[in-house]
Amino acid sequence: MTKAVSSRQTGIIASLILFANKILVLPSLFYEKSKADGFFMIAILLAFELIMLYLFLRVKEAFPNDSFYDIIKNKMGTFAAKAFYLILIVYFFYKVMLLFNIIYMYLKVQVYIDASYFIFIFAFLVIMNTSVLRGIRPIARGCEFFYVFIMASLVLCLFLSIANFDRLPFFFESNAKSFFDGIFRHTFCFGDLLVLFVIMDKLEVKRKDFKRIFGYAAFSVTIMLIIYFMFYSIFGVTSFVHKNAVSDIITFSYRFIDLGRLDLIAIITIMFLAFFQLSLYAYAFSECFVKIFSKLSTAYSVVVFDILFIAIVLSSLINYLVAIKIGQEFVSYLAILLHFILPTIVFFFAKKKLDKGGEK
Repeated sequence: MTKAVSSRQTGIIASLILFANKILVLPSLFYEKSKADGFFMIAILLAFELIMLYLFLRVKEAFPNDSFYDIIKNKMGTFAAKAFYLILIVYFFYKVMLLFNIIYMYLKVQVYIDASYFIFIFAFLVIMNTSVLRGIRPIARGCEFFYVFIMASLVLCLFLSIANFDRLPFFFESNAKSFFDGIFRHTFCFGDLLVLFVIMDKLEVKRKDFKRIFGYAAFSVTIMLIIYFMFYSIFGVTSFVHKNAVSDIITFSYRFIDLGRLDLIAIITIMFLAFFQLSLYAYAFSECFVKIFSKLSTAYSVVVFDILFIAIVLSSLINYLVAIKIGQEFVSYLAILLHFILPTIVFFFAKKKLDKGGEK
């Protein structure tokens, strides 16, 4: 089987997908729950993301040519594989709805207050459909082509935010109950590296590439930690009001008032990130769909996705606030299964195989 995505592209995909749903409204939600201790919440949850990446790399090492579906099917049976993939279909579709609504509200506030859903449906759905139909390789190449621009723009946002730095955040103001409850209720914004598991049979990754891939992910984690630190430093007790963190940390400054709208840097960056992240979610949805309904082609998965997406968006069944509420009340429980339990189970299958290989 011919591999489609190189190790460098794999690292870049991991790096970009890590930002999904984490650098706009989430810092504010963390502050509402645990004040500036939200910085430690994001640090813990990002540590789990890196652990998930480690589990993925070990699984990939043990099963270099197998798909995630085949591993589950061979070790746990066809019923378990289809059941998990059905859950993943729901999960990735929810991820699309969550990110779409967050981006919609962000661009509505920052760019065009009278924008309707129709504009954004057209803009994003065309990209998602095209990406799924063309396959993972063009998505990976697009991520690779724009990676330097995206990361340089985020670093520039951090550099500009230094001018707004006011004071160190006041840490250790929350109690343990609210802190850990906040971690649990916001796990729905994490686990994005599950995309790598779903497309693992299309990735060219060898053991010598592990450090390189980890380096890409660690760079993204570092940027996010600095964004959260600067956000709580700049806004302090008003952090819960600011719902667009990466833009707000460079916007509220009299020092740059003569330079015009610096938030355009963040807006353009967020748009590129959103296009790639939504495309990866949609592709993962399609992969899961095709595995369950093996007699149907990718085109059918696109049709099903579009019908569900348009129907739900236009009916307003899942809007900005509803998407977050669903994540906090339902998907957080689902996240425990998909973020921690399932990867750990498959990791032990991989470890057992690697141990046997070592003995031989």
